[in-house]
Amino acid sequence: MIIGYCRINTFESAASLEEQKLHLARCGAENFFYEKTGMFSLASELERAIACARKGDVIAVTKPYRVARTTRQVLALIERLGDKGVGLRIIDTPIDSSTTTGRMILASAPLWTLGMSPLRSMLSDLLLFWRRRR
Repeated sequence: MIIGYCRINTFESAASLEEQKLHLARCGAENFFYEKTGMFSLASELERAIACARKGDVIAVTKPYRVARTTRQVLALIERLGDKGVGLRIIDTPIDSSTTTGRMILASAPLWTLGMSPLRSMLSDLLLFWRRRR
């Protein structure tokens, strides 16, 4: 089963959420989890989607920043889902950890191919490091 996860921030319109749902439905998503989150709020619906997913399922998102703020967090999510036997498909990238080809691309491609700029990812990591130190 393909589980669609949609997320918008507080500054995006509800139309953006509907657009994500439509895009994921066209890609075969049957079950949807969606939420509106702030910059520092937790993604509780993502946790529900992960809990709902069973071995062999795939969680699909339209962009990597819908599930994580940094490349490191995307990779940690892929590993967490992989331990459960669940794949992650990022629709607008070649990343699909539920297929052999997708895992090969993930292992051999530069991390910026996840759709996050290296500068944005580095700045987010630095901000998180700085916040933890305080």
